Amino acid sequence: MTTLITGAPPLLADLWSEANWLEWRSRLDGLHLISNPQLVTTEQTRGEFIEGARLLRLDHRERAGDGGKGPSPMQLMVADLLAAGVFMNAIDESRRSTKTTAVQAIMLGRCYHREDYQVGWTMFTTGAKAGERFRKDIVAHLRRLYPDERVSPIKINVGKGTEHLEFRDTGSFLNVYTPNGEGFRSGGFDFAFGDEGAEADLDQGQDVERAVIPTMDTKVGAQFVIAGTGAKWRTGNLLWRALHDPDANVLWHGIPESTDREQLASWEPELPHPLTGATGGRMREWIERTHPGVSFTTPIGAVKRSFDKVSLDDFLIEYGGQFGFEGAADAMIPPALWKPTTEPFPAELPARCSVALKVHHLGHAASLAIAWEYEELNDLVGEAFELEGVREKPKRRALALWHWQQGTHGLAREVIERLRRRPGLTLGYDKRGYTEDIVEKEIALAQPTPILRPSITNDIPRSAVALMKGLENGSLVIFGHDQLNAAASRATRQAFGNYGTWRFGAPKDDPDFDVTPLEAAALALHWLEDTTPIASADDSF
Repeated sequence: MTTLITGAPPLLADLWSEANWLEWRSRLDGLHLISNPQLVTTEQTRGEFIEGARLLRLDHRERAGDGGKGPSPMQLMVADLLAAGVFMNAIDESRRSTKTTAVQAIMLGRCYHREDYQVGWTMFTTGAKAGERFRKDIVAHLRRLYPDERVSPIKINVGKGTEHLEFRDTGSFLNVYTPNGEGFRSGGFDFAFGDEGAEADLDQGQDVERAVIPTMDTKVGAQFVIAGTGAKWRTGNLLWRALHDPDANVLWHGIPESTDREQLASWEPELPHPLTGATGGRMREWIERTHPGVSFTTPIGAVKRSFDKVSLDDFLIEYGGQFGFEGAADAMIPPALWKPTTEPFPAELPARCSVALKVHHLGHAASLAIAWEYEELNDLVGEAFELEGVREKPKRRALALWHWQQGTHGLAREVIERLRRRPGLTLGYDKRGYTEDIVEKEIALAQPTPILRPSITNDIPRSAVALMKGLENGSLVIFGHDQLNAAASRATRQAFGNYGTWRFGAPKDDPDFDVTPLEAAALALHWLEDTTPIASADDSF
């Protein structure tokens, strides 16, 4: 069947048509992707997936989200991800998005069509769980499709610890293993699938990787797939590492970590959260923009039930494509996002700039940061945008550490001198602890009195979110400084305030580590938007 579908969900036979396939897959085009997956479809890969879907009876199973039957658009994305042929593949999608079913269909379809194809599958929960899923997800449907196993093209073995499928016509095998490397070491595999990858402990993940990858060395087109949903920790996590493997093909929808947590505090702006009473959130909108199963395999009401009953952090792990920050080594800022410029500091302060002071909570160090509107140094960028038909190039903002020192001796004098060189410059500061004492008991007594701007509670988490957004969208130019770079490399996400908001904090294994350069920089950036330009720029850095 080759008629292009125009609205109704396609049948399995419809999906042989590339146009139908791509149209159905395109239903997810508006969702937010954290990754940039390489997707490929060919007649062969479509046929293998369709065969696998038939063996799993997807054409007879009703989807909970829309009442249709057959594969969902997200399952087609998974098929096209693996059709690209990349060795390492990582999939992080929300609960109940049927990502596992999609990979199962691909495994079955390849074994059905490819001769001597060897598949190994495990789940990083328990060996018993892998066997249970094998019997319920695959064997149950095969037995309904072929009630008389004597005439079935697939021989089934459900013996505990030896679960496998043998494809009689092709000589291919699908083997189920316990979540360690022992089973995998015994043979060579064309395709290895580790499900619930985020649940693997450090030893499990490393053991399976050591066992699986060498078995594929002599296999043409071999593929290793790690799939799952996030976990409360990331450092050393098997799925997290796979998602950030530069050589991997990654499919990952989710809510950006830089999203203002107030937007996530309630399901609707006027509907209080049953547990916290919070309002003002738009979680329903975020789920509809990021969850690939909603409206297909998952009713939006089912997601709301979970949102109403669990903590926000747990919900974001299960449904938002996020990972938690448990573990002392969990740094907040990925090194790939922190790229200080090699340009020299500008010779003069710009007309509009924002300054913020932060003193270490024990008084060990102090940081004075500055942010300003960045002026591109050459016209090539502007010319490129003009060629693309864009009138204005995107505005970028610059961040720098203007002054840093150990301790607080002489700090007030240093800050006052810098402010006096530029009359009209406002000093923002974190109104807590040592910073408040230095500013309000020393700097505020200077004559003439400096213009001061104390922080309010919301400034702290909002400034951290703004800095992360700037790093992620490339709108920041960082002027490097040893202390600022060090803070960025080790800062963690620290709970602050209500409803899951956070701030930059020291790593758990070094609670006195100095993150004031990053905190000051975030506040300076946060306050830049409503800073009034000052007359002349007459001061150098």
